[in-house]
Amino acid sequence: MITTARKTNRIACFLSASTCLLVLSSPWSASAESPRYLSHPPLRLAAGPSNRPMRDGPARFIDAGRGNDSNTGTEDSPWKTIQQGVNQLVAGDTLYLRGGTYYENVYVASIGDAGAPITIRSYPGEVAIIDGGMREFFERPTEIWRSYPEGGNGEFISTRKYLNIRHVVGSFGDSMVGLHSYFHAIDLRAKNEFVVQKPDKSDIEPLYCGPGIWYDAKTGYLHARFAHTNLPDYDNYRGETHPTKLPLVLAPLRSVPLRIAGAKHINVQDLIIRGGGHDTVLLEQCTNIEFDNVTIWCGTFGVRATGAQQLRLIRCGIFGNSPPWQTRYDAGFNTYPGRTTRDISRLNTHAWLLADANQEYDVFCFPFNDDWEIAYCDFGDAGADGLYLGGVNVRFHHNLVDNTTDDGIYLSPMYPRHFYLRSGAKIYLYQNYFSRALTMLAYGGTDDTRDIIYFYRNIVDLRTPIRQGRPKETGEPVKPYAGKLMGDHGGPPWPSMMSYHNTFVAGSPAYSADMWLLRGANKERPRRMFNNILVHGSKWLPLAAGNEFAHTDGNLYWMPGLEPETQERQFGDYRKSQAFSDSQKFYPAGFDSQSSVADPKFMKWSLNWTESNDYRLNQGSPAVDAGVALPSDWPDPLREKDAGKPDIGALPSGIQPFAVGRIAAPVDAGNR
Repeated sequence: MITTARKTNRIACFLSASTCLLVLSSPWSASAESPRYLSHPPLRLAAGPSNRPMRDGPARFIDAGRGNDSNTGTEDSPWKTIQQGVNQLVAGDTLYLRGGTYYENVYVASIGDAGAPITIRSYPGEVAIIDGGMREFFERPTEIWRSYPEGGNGEFISTRKYLNIRHVVGSFGDSMVGLHSYFHAIDLRAKNEFVVQKPDKSDIEPLYCGPGIWYDAKTGYLHARFAHTNLPDYDNYRGETHPTKLPLVLAPLRSVPLRIAGAKHINVQDLIIRGGGHDTVLLEQCTNIEFDNVTIWCGTFGVRATGAQQLRLIRCGIFGNSPPWQTRYDAGFNTYPGRTTRDISRLNTHAWLLADANQEYDVFCFPFNDDWEIAYCDFGDAGADGLYLGGVNVRFHHNLVDNTTDDGIYLSPMYPRHFYLRSGAKIYLYQNYFSRALTMLAYGGTDDTRDIIYFYRNIVDLRTPIRQGRPKETGEPVKPYAGKLMGDHGGPPWPSMMSYHNTFVAGSPAYSADMWLLRGANKERPRRMFNNILVHGSKWLPLAAGNEFAHTDGNLYWMPGLEPETQERQFGDYRKSQAFSDSQKFYPAGFDSQSSVADPKFMKWSLNWTESNDYRLNQGSPAVDAGVALPSDWPDPLREKDAGKPDIGALPSGIQPFAVGRIAAPVDAGNR
């Protein structure tokens, strides 16, 4: 069952009587009944104004309200447009944007220096918004829409034409909850909300997926319909149905609010960026770029990077426009060659972050995406995939990753970069909190990867059902599914991966007891699995056996309700077997010599996904001092804090857990 939005968006938090130990930015600051939101209460919130002090050095100023591009750019004589200011910037300059909305597509190719970067930011205590959308839909909705009785029930049409823009991507302006971008008028106008095959099986009947926009490329008019949805057990749309009463953020497909190309040493701070079409932020062959405390509302993609080196995303919120009534089916790719079925609505956010390709025939083929740090960020509500981390050398830590209806993070390159790069990447993912995905860790592409992935001290909580499917006929429920830890798209061998000191919780049955952590190992791509807690919520599976290339030990497995005799025999017979003796040829102690099956005794625990869990280890936990020593060259920020033998799981006993998300490292608390 997929219940109300309030429950759907309750993210498990490590609670104690005194504090929330895993710090998350709440997706709910207003009640569902708040009159502030005429559309739907927001799923995520942008950061408020920052009091970050002004920098030393030359300053330039932009003011959308009182500025003029013929001014001098001083605080008393500000320019009006961001582009006018950017065009004047040199190393060491800071461009301050006064509070307000700037309807622009900003292009940055400026060159700063390592000791004198160029900074583009909001003025202290104010919030500037870069919006690539069409401002009349936000500012003058009563003028831009009229009723269109020739269409579907409750359909409206724009009062002017917008020729040659291909598609429109958008969201409700009051809440930034996404709108569908319909490919076909028949679906915008449909009454049916269920997947119903036509009698000849050639296609499905017209399908309404929720409030959305259809762009008529022949006439140039936009059509809108915000009829309520009625899916059983879903968080349905119940807001205002007249677009004349709602501000909207609508952008042409090729709108790019911020494009940074060939630039060096650029800092972007304390901004909101929205109104992207296909891409909201585009990074091309740029070096030393930092986004700090920036909220990016994604179009089809949030950030697309090609040849971005030394990229830092710190304290950012990157949020998709997948509404809570959208299902994985709505955004699915139906038009495979040989199929006659149509796509419904594929333009809602496909990924928060995309590492794009450099092809040999490109004029700017090099450099590769390389040397990224992504930390203390919130990622939420993608309509399909989440993050593509196929760059070279990535550190991904202290992030909140929540709610994708397909793959959460791609850990393999989705393009063939090794024709030029013979060595592999190193990707470090640690102290993150992952929740809600069809497949949280995914692989794919065509590259015979040589990468090495270190995955450690993470919590992966897969208890909450995702919006996987749409009912196929009236009254047919969708079987709840909470996703799986790992999988692929049938691609080449998986990269080498070291998985250690993590806590994994699976609400739905996994493929295997190891949740596929050992799958795909071979001589060139070995895998290691040590000191993890793996909790299965609904089905006990045979324990996975290691092999010459897949080593495993010191793990604790559990399923609530497991009989004591079942626990005892899991490893008892194995350790007397020839298979165990054979494993000592590759791992002297023998695979799983220190693994066990037992209740980890968390501080607070429930399989009910609406409850918050505290994944610290209680006194007397069998995970305390039960792990095995790991190689010293495997990074671990908690190694020195774990007294005695290593504890199993992400959180050693007796220490404060890590915090994740943008509010875990506030700008105004002495941080950068």
